[in-house]
Amino acid sequence: MHGDPFLFFLTLRARVCLTLGTFHSHVPGSLQKPAETTRPSVILIEEYDALCAALTAALRKFAPEHAIFVAKSLREAESLAGKNPVDLFVIDADPPWPGISNFLKKMRAAHPNARGLVIGAAIPPEIAAERGLAGALQFAEKPFELPNFGAAVQALLGPWREAGSAGIRGSLAALNPIDIVLLHYAAGASVILDLHAGKTPYGEIQIYRGQVSHAEAGKLVGADALREILTSPELRMRERVGGAIGQRTVAGWTKIVIDALRALPVSAPAASKAAALAKRIVAVDDTEMLLVFVQDVLTTADAALQVTTAKTATEGLERIRSVAPDLVLLDYDLPDFNGGELCRRLLQDERTASIPVIMMSAHAAEMTAAAAQLGNIRATIEKPFFSKALVEVVRRTLTQPPRRKVEKAGPVKVAVAGIAPRPETQPLSKTTPLEVPAIDQKQAVLGLFLDVIAMQFTPQLQMGSIRARPASTGIALQLARLQLRDSTPAEIGFQLAATELDATGRISLVRLRPSGKPFQGTQTRNVFQIGSVAVIPADARQRVQLTPTGSAPMTVKLVAQLELAGIQLSQTFQVEQLALKWPSNIVRVTLNPKAPDATGARFAITAVTLSEGNRLKELVLDPVK
Repeated sequence: MHGDPFLFFLTLRARVCLTLGTFHSHVPGSLQKPAETTRPSVILIEEYDALCAALTAALRKFAPEHAIFVAKSLREAESLAGKNPVDLFVIDADPPWPGISNFLKKMRAAHPNARGLVIGAAIPPEIAAERGLAGALQFAEKPFELPNFGAAVQALLGPWREAGSAGIRGSLAALNPIDIVLLHYAAGASVILDLHAGKTPYGEIQIYRGQVSHAEAGKLVGADALREILTSPELRMRERVGGAIGQRTVAGWTKIVIDALRALPVSAPAASKAAALAKRIVAVDDTEMLLVFVQDVLTTADAALQVTTAKTATEGLERIRSVAPDLVLLDYDLPDFNGGELCRRLLQDERTASIPVIMMSAHAAEMTAAAAQLGNIRATIEKPFFSKALVEVVRRTLTQPPRRKVEKAGPVKVAVAGIAPRPETQPLSKTTPLEVPAIDQKQAVLGLFLDVIAMQFTPQLQMGSIRARPASTGIALQLARLQLRDSTPAEIGFQLAATELDATGRISLVRLRPSGKPFQGTQTRNVFQIGSVAVIPADARQRVQLTPTGSAPMTVKLVAQLELAGIQLSQTFQVEQLALKWPSNIVRVTLNPKAPDATGARFAITAVTLSEGNRLKELVLDPVK
C-alpha cells in the first residue's frame, strides 16, 4: 500500500475535508470534462472541489482497475453514465440533490448491476441492525475514516453473494421504496414523492428534513399507507417539482420500516456438502462493510472457507467459542473492549488458546505492541489493505503448523507479527518458538557500520542528507541483562538477516542471526572524497563541514535503540535468530566508534531500500535539529 492514511471529517452543516496525505485543492483537469472508456467506471457525484480531490484520490487507491469520473450535477452524472459502463455510484447526499430519486430510477434501468454508496447522516441504528446488507444502496456515515471508506468501496466492487431469494444484493436492480426513504433521511431532505402503480397515480410520501411525515396509498392514509408502500417494490416513485409539505399523519416511521424489512422474503442459502470439512474463520470488526469485504474476498478466493462475522469483542468471543474456528481475523479497536484484551481472554481458555489470530487495524503501534506480547497473534495486517494482501496472509497463517502449548510458567511464547521464518530458515516446527523476555529486559542497542555513498550539504556547508549502505553484515549488539544458556548476546557475533518494513516504508522489524564468532567492528573513516575536496570533522560532536584534504572513503556508525521482540532457539537451545522491533526512525550517527552512543548526531531514517532477500541495501538519513 502506498500513501499516508487520511481522515475525512464531513459535518452535516459545513463541509470540511482534513487529510494527512497530500492532495490538490482542485479537481484534476482530466476529471472536469466527460470522458469515454471501455473500462468499468466509478462515478462520484460531488459538487465541492476539495472533496472531489480527496474522494477521487481515495477511489483511485481502492479501485485502481476502474476509471474514476466526477460529476458536479445529476445531469452531468447521467451524461457520464450514458457513455461509460458503471459499476459504482458514490453520492455525497448532503446537501440534498433535487431529483435524486428520478436519477436513480433511470440508473436502475440503464445500469441494473451497478451499486450505490451514499455518504451522509447515519441511518437509524435500529433500522441498520435489521436491514443489514440488504437493499440497493449502502451508506457511509459522516465522519468516517479512510479504512472504512475503502472497505465499503472494495466491498461494493467485489463479488457480493446473493442472499437466498432476496434479490441481487447491493445492485440497483433491487432498488425499492425503503432505499429511497433512507436516501432522503441520510440527506436530511424535504421532498414529496409521487407514487404510481403502472401509469395510474397511487399516492404520495412526504418527507420533511429526512423524517417521513405523511403517506397516502389508495384509500389508506398515515402509517397503514406507509406500510403498504414500503412492502410494494413494484410501485414507481417520482419526485414532485414544487408542492408544499404540511401534513403530518405518520408517527414512528422507523418502526414501520423495520416491520417492512421483516416482511421481506428471505431464504437461507443451501448448506455446502463440504461444510463439515471447510476451514472456519471468525472475523471481528465494528465496520460492517469491512466484514462484507473480508467475507466476500475470502470465500471468492476459496469457496470452502466458512466466514462468520461479529461486530463487537463480546459477540466475537461468543462466536469463537461456539464455532471453534481455524483462524480469527480481529480488529484492534472495538467498541466494548479492544482486540488485545480479546486475545488475552482467548489465551486464558484452553478451548481457544491455540486458535491463531490475525490482527487488522489502522492503529499500527498498538497492534504491533499487542502482537509482541500475545502468543496467539500470528500475523498483522494494517488497514487499509487490499484483497490480495488479505488472501495471502490468511493462506500463510492457515498453513502454518500449530504452535506448542503455552506453559503457565516461564516466558510467553509468541509469534511476533511479520517474523515468520523466510524460506532460507528452518520452519518453526523444527525449532523452539520465539520467546519474549520480561519487559525490563527487552532494551537493545544496535550498532551498524555504513559506507557513505552520497551526501548533501546545506548552504552553510553543513552536512545534510546522507545516502549510505551497510559496510558489512556484522552487527554490534547489546542486550540488557539477558542470558541465553551459557553465552550472552553481547558475546555472540550477529549478522543482518531479513528486515520488515511497515506500510509507510519505515523499518518495523529486523532479524539477526549468529555469525558463529565474536563481533569485530569496522574501522570508521571520517573523510569523504568529493573530487579534489573531502569532508572531515573539526569536532566529532559538531556537524561535518567541507575541508580540503586527501582522498579516502567515509564510514560511519549508526546506533539505534531497539526492543527485543523474539528469540528463536534451535532444538539444542542455541540462539538461532533474534527479532528486534524498530520503534522509531530516529537514530544516532557517529564518526567515533568508541564514543558514547548518546554523543552521535541525531538523524531520521527517511528512506529504506531492501535487496531481493529483504536485507538492508541502502538507507537515506536526514539530520534532526
